Amino acid sequence: MEILAMTPANTLIHKTCLLLLSLILLFSSLAARADELTELGNRLAIAEMLTQYSYRWDGKASKSFSELFTEDGSMERWTDNVVVPGSEVVGRAAIYAYALQAHGGRLADRQSRHHFSALVFLELTENLAITENMALITHQTVDDLAPVIRSSGIYRNTWVKTKVGWRIKKRILIIDQGPSN
Repeated sequence: MEILAMTPANTLIHKTCLLLLSLILLFSSLAARADELTELGNRLAIAEMLTQYSYRWDGKASKSFSELFTEDGSMERWTDNVVVPGSEVVGRAAIYAYALQAHGGRLADRQSRHHFSALVFLELTENLAITENMALITHQTVDDLAPVIRSSGIYRNTWVKTKVGWRIKKRILIIDQGPSN
């Protein structure tokens, strides 16, 4: 094996190669870091929208609640791994009508609270995410000394990134049924 003499030309080539290698490593590191920051930003944006879900529904803000969904978004409830008959609401306009009816009807005399915890990302890409979070739903009327647990379960949301940010494409509430015997 022949060893090249360190002539000024060879030294310059060597330094240039080291510089190029350093720049490649730097830029690939910066690109990876930018991807990590983008993913973190997406996670935070989705978590913020999920928080808005609780505040808008519990605040009886029917219109702004419906705006959390895509135009063709949907909501449904499941028990025993099947859709509860009649629970499907499809389209932002239908979600708005559903929220308006619920807020002015069955929830008119009570304060509901959606207590969300344990947000997990089952899938996250640049334009799509699937999340799950635990939910404990309470109601309280003026006659109740304390909130009453009305339901619990898991929300499974499919999110899509739109020109106005992340929106819910499909919301499934998987209702807890208690232990099976």
